[in-house]
Amino acid sequence: MWQGRLPRHILHITNESYAKRNTSQLHRNPSSLLINCGLGTNPLGVPPAVRRVLKSCHKWDICQYPPTVARSLTAAIARYLEIADLEDNIVLGHGCIDVLITLIRLLLPPGSLLSGVSPQFTDMPLQAMQGSVRYHPVILKPPRFEANLETWKRAARQRPHVLYIDRPHNPTGQVLPLEDLKVIVDECRERGCWVIVDEAYGDYLPTRESAVNIDSPNCIVTRSFSKAWGLAGMRVGYGVIRDLELMQIFNMLQPPFSVSLPGIEAALAALEDNDFLQETKKYVLEAKGAIIKILKRNSFIEVADTHPSSPIMMIRHRRGNLFEILAQAGIDSEPGSGYLDLDDSAVRLRVPPPEDLERALALLSGVS
Repeated sequence: MWQGRLPRHILHITNESYAKRNTSQLHRNPSSLLINCGLGTNPLGVPPAVRRVLKSCHKWDICQYPPTVARSLTAAIARYLEIADLEDNIVLGHGCIDVLITLIRLLLPPGSLLSGVSPQFTDMPLQAMQGSVRYHPVILKPPRFEANLETWKRAARQRPHVLYIDRPHNPTGQVLPLEDLKVIVDECRERGCWVIVDEAYGDYLPTRESAVNIDSPNCIVTRSFSKAWGLAGMRVGYGVIRDLELMQIFNMLQPPFSVSLPGIEAALAALEDNDFLQETKKYVLEAKGAIIKILKRNSFIEVADTHPSSPIMMIRHRRGNLFEILAQAGIDSEPGSGYLDLDDSAVRLRVPPPEDLERALALLSGVS
């Protein structure tokens, strides 16, 4: 009775989630000697405060369900973001992608239009297209792949139901200035368009530059504890929603107990470890600067526009498969084929762990 009723169109969407590709670092042999410049985890690892709180996990009553609304965590996030009265506008999820998927279900019915730029974080448009949503991005052009104010205005002029902006942009790491973002949000509000600003890497920027500072009901911001906070394995994310009706409906639609007790405790501990965040940001700034300096000496490599503080960048080989070239040299990266409108002549590169930086610089200097 089920034959012919399954959504087979999902099988025909050829671009896979980065977590499902057989070329992803997730599927490497754990004993691989490749330097980890792939997935967007924290190159410094886990905050010391989190390691300490995990040692007391035997005290947690994991027999019981976590709170349906983790008020302690939403209050801590509001304090971290330094915005008064924000706590009641924060929703939690099983990672940032969980919040995004619920927003897709709410804001993008089948046949509706999602716009953005391409390439960008693949899983957002992929999840939308699996639900029969049309995706019409503005294609970024090499070698700079610049997504400036005019680029985003072109995307907004398509009058989408939702404009999706990843900021910092994934894979390039570039950042649309906050004042330009405000212009886009205002234009979309006039057109009746929602704007989702995905700040998964937003903690690498000063809090005052976050889109959470845009007090507009059509602007939704999603953020993650997986990147700068080093909690990718805990799966904790959140969103900031200022439209009261959307907030109410989101809370009705979001599955209960969306963040586990260990996730809540780890996130609370992480937010108390500001020294770790500042150490991470300082290292990323220095390491990325050193990498770009090396790459710009290479006549075979093109470096796309990027922001010095974000831990990721996109680089492109003028005539070869850069993903395989780097792997053969000893460096793991995220292949361009995991993004729409890219191939493996391009890769997303994340700064390596500090203990591997010197070797990574040496290897990159020898790429041809």
